[in-house]
Amino acid sequence: MPIAAELLKLIIADQRETEQLPSEYYHRDVEAKLNELTTNKEIIVMTGIRRSGKSVLLQQIRHQAKEQDYYFNFEDERLATFAVEDFQKLYEVFIELFGVQKTFYFDEIQNIPGWEQFVRRLYNANNKIYLTGSNATLFSEELGTRLTGRYIPVRVYPFSFHEFSYYKEPEIFEKKNYSTIQVGEIKKLFSEYCRLG
Repeated sequence: MPIAAELLKLIIADQRETEQLPSEYYHRDVEAKLNELTTNKEIIVMTGIRRSGKSVLLQQIRHQAKEQDYYFNFEDERLATFAVEDFQKLYEVFIELFGVQKTFYFDEIQNIPGWEQFVRRLYNANNKIYLTGSNATLFSEELGTRLTGRYIPVRVYPFSFHEFSYYKEPEIFEKKNYSTIQVGEIKKLFSEYCRLG
């Protein structure tokens, strides 16, 4: 059964209402690479395990961009019957709500079989596309067949000790030689990182 345009509008409104960047945002090492790719024509595909920060990173990129409105998260139970033919309706709803834009942000798009055909059409129309997905195997199979040469993969890993340290005590690794106290402080910081994740 096709998805109704009104349901898509409701989901978009709900997602916009609940979206927010964390009050404390931790800058990620991968951001430097992503910032270089914002003007690149290729599709940016962020993959990684669940809870590694892909969605927050996507929101960070989005909120820094000029065009921000064409965002859709496919992890919504109301999309259980969403099929490849519903992508056209989603595109039309975006235009109806926000006007014409050239930048798309799709979160967990791999939940929809055949998604790569729609993304390829957007790419061929010179749109900038950001995708996230948790299942790297699924992504590599689909991307390998339909989007070869059109995308740049970006692996997003869980918060590293380097990122954690930089947030907590950015100057801790600036020294070349460490005293006993400094080594102890680093070990204490590492214990905290292991406890908090």
